[in-house]
Amino acid sequence: VRLNNIASDLLTLSELEAGRPGPDPGPIPVSDAVHGAMHAVEPAARLRGLTLTAGPIPDVYILGYGIRFEQALLNLLDNAVKFNRESGEVRLEVRQVAESRVEISVSDTGVGIPPEDLSRIFERFYRVDKARSRQVGGTGLGLSIVKHAIEQMNGSIAVESRVGSGTRFTITLPQFDTDKRVLIS
Repeated sequence: VRLNNIASDLLTLSELEAGRPGPDPGPIPVSDAVHGAMHAVEPAARLRGLTLTAGPIPDVYILGYGIRFEQALLNLLDNAVKFNRESGEVRLEVRQVAESRVEISVSDTGVGIPPEDLSRIFERFYRVDKARSRQVGGTGLGLSIVKHAIEQMNGSIAVESRVGSGTRFTITLPQFDTDKRVLIS
């Protein structure tokens, strides 16, 4: 199973890095992607006794690839669940920024990431805690996939973390105006 997951993630990553033209990007309702990703991690969160919450989600759209966007959210939420403490919290928030950008943040109350590792976490196969990472599963490619997927949609991702207190990943993407069918700038 692990080798299949690595092969699948490597294929996804190589497609993203190559910038292969796939289907044309389309409008993505952020709320649909958020609800889909939250629903997918809910059983794992419940099993670990975590509180999984989302703030109010504005009715906004982005332009991109729905499957890739939801996969990026799922990877961030999955990490927030895996690397959290028992009875911790995972929170997802969406907000409009300066009328033309959408910010999606995933925060947790988990183990956190040491400052010396923050600059490397988006590298292929980089693991902060090798022993724990192998224990909870994963391929070491998830954050690299997230970064490439978000950049492919003209977005960016940032991370803040404090060891022992938790981590927050923030995705920023251009908002899409569904009436005018253009990115808002």
